[in-house]
Formats: sequence, structure tokens, C-alpha cells
Amino acid sequence: MNLPSSLATDRGTNTLQLTARILFALLVAAYFIALPALHLPLHGALMALLVALYLLLQGGLFFRPFSGAPLVSNLVDLAALGVLILLDPGEPPPTLALMIVAVLSTGLLNGLPRFLYSLAIAAAVLLVVLPLRLQQSDTPLAASSLFLLAVMLTCAVYFGLLLYRNKVLTRLAQEATWQDPETGLISRTALSHTAGWLLPLHERLSSPLTAVMLRPHDPSQLDALASGLSQRLRRSDIGARADELCLALLLPDTNVANAERVITTLREHTPPFTAVMTSVPRETSLDLVIDHLGETFQRGDTSDRELIHAPPLRV
Repeated sequence: MNLPSSLATDRGTNTLQLTARILFALLVAAYFIALPALHLPLHGALMALLVALYLLLQGGLFFRPFSGAPLVSNLVDLAALGVLILLDPGEPPPTLALMIVAVLSTGLLNGLPRFLYSLAIAAAVLLVVLPLRLQQSDTPLAASSLFLLAVMLTCAVYFGLLLYRNKVLTRLAQEATWQDPETGLISRTALSHTAGWLLPLHERLSSPLTAVMLRPHDPSQLDALASGLSQRLRRSDIGARADELCLALLLPDTNVANAERVITTLREHTPPFTAVMTSVPRETSLDLVIDHLGETFQRGDTSDRELIHAPPLRV
């Protein structure tokens, strides 16, 4: 079966998420409606209103997205599930299983960091909701509920280890490739191999060489910065992926003053970024220079600065 390629885009992923949320909301509504009147926690009209409010919030985040919309949407999911678990009269509450579904799906789509955030938020929600359920029923947790919580915790730990393993394998695969798959620039490993002939050549010609590291103010704009960089580079310049947040730029036959002009021209066609630059000294390692620029970024908050001259590198 051939699926449309649009499903692989961010918009396609968001559409699938919204569709899944609508489906689960309808299933939850059907579950509460099917409960006997004696156990129905809320009037059917009020339950329909809560479901409609949830879908309205998720629809607004889908049709009016912003930079933090996915995280807000995830928070809405976990908060809504907390309310459902509190209202669910079942023992164990079937809606409890939806909590692990929300956490695992977030990790599958957004990676390990977002998975850990969602897991921590879900744990906080359960720490509030489960004691409230116990106060309402005045009975201890049933063995079936404890078993379900243990299964959920085991699944979360196992899935987190799998995400970590995939992250390590992805990083190793990217390091072994010539081209970085996300930015289209050459990889850090390829940059190091390029310097094997570039640095000795400039030393023999006594030609200046300037190294620059670029970090966008908004981390999500890294691909846009790489696109603008690749379109505006001079034929002799070399752009590469330095790490997860930064790009590296080598400017052959360019001193620091001329490098500043290059960076100023580049700003007109790219998202806002902070640049750290230094001249590459003779008889040094390019990896050492790139690490030195990265350490300059880490020494303090540089988000409000556009250009930083790194201190001289001691070789």
C-alpha cells in the first residue's frame, strides 16, 4: 500500500495526532455514556461539553500553531487524562491506560527529551489524582490497579531505553556520513577531513583563515540558517554542522575584519543568530579550534549578542 508522502511532513504528523485525539475522545465519551446511571460521574450533557471543550482547544492549537503549541497540546492531553482518571469509577480505571499511550506516542514522535518531559508531567499528574481517588473511595488500591501501574512504569522505562539507543545509533550514523541529513551541509567528521589538506595549504601560502560558529537565537531555525548559509557562501567558503545547535564556517583567505563583513552580509538573508569567530593559528588542529568556539558559547549567556570574538587559542 502506498501512503502519501505528505504524512511524513510536520503538518501530516500533526494531522494524524489530531485525528487520533478525536478518535480517543469519542471512545472516552462512549465509555462514560455506556456506564450505568448509578456510576455515571457526570451528567451526559456536561460530559459532552468537556469533550467538546477539549477538542476545541486541540483544534485551536492545530489550526493556529505557534512555537510552543506541541508542548501545550501535550499538557492539555495529560491534564484531561488526569480529570478522566479522577472521574472514572472503574477499578482499575480503564482511562489510566490512556496515560501511557499519550507518553509513548509523544516520545515516538518527538524523541527522548520530550518523552522524559511527558513522563515527568504524567507522574506529577498521577501523584495528584491517585490520592484524590483514594480519598473518594476510602479503599486501598486494588491489586489490579497496582499491577497496571507497574506495567505502565515498565513500558515507560523500556521505551525510554529504546529511544536512548536509537539516539546514540543516529548520532554515530551521522558522524560516519559525509553530509549532515538535517541541514544538507557537510558533517563535523567531513569538516575535520577537509581540514587535513586545507590548513597545511594556508600555512604554506601564509594566507589568513577565520573560523566562525553560528547558533540561531531560536533552535528550531537551525535548518533555515543552514539553508541561507548554503545559498550565500562564497565558492571558497566551507559550511558544516558543528553540533546539535550550531553550524561551523571556514572562511579561507579571510582575516577577522573581512569575516565580520561576511557575517554582516549573511544576516540579511538568514534568521537571527549569534556568531563566535577567531582566526585559526598556524600548526593547530581544526577540531581544537571548533571546540574552542563551542566553549566560548558555553561560558555565559550569549543569546542577546550578535558577534563575539573568541579569546586567542593557546596552542
